[in-house]
Amino acid sequence: MNKIVNRVAAIAALALAATPIIGLTAAHAAERQEPVARIQVGDLRLSNPADAKQFARRVDLAARSTCDAFGARGIAARVCLAEFKAEVKDALSEKQVADLRMANRAGAKVALASN
Repeated sequence: MNKIVNRVAAIAALALAATPIIGLTAAHAAERQEPVARIQVGDLRLSNPADAKQFARRVDLAARSTCDAFGARGIAARVCLAEFKAEVKDALSEKQVADLRMANRAGAKVALASN
């Protein structure tokens, strides 16, 4: 009986020791799988048509580089680009969307401003 208790205790100790290692490995793997794209907007006035077009270019470049990092090709690349742009659109504040709409009325034709 004493041997069984010792074995169970040893297995439990090993399991407890391995748990943080497994968690750190999974967290590190998750970091590598999901690239992060940053799109600078602080230097732009989104209500200005030229700046709105520049913002749209930056979004397009970030989307392409992110989708390329995932290795998306063909239809998968198009889906990736559309989803990326939809996420950017969802992340915009109400003021930014209003400014982009104002730029569209002035002739910018930025797709991110449309509903």
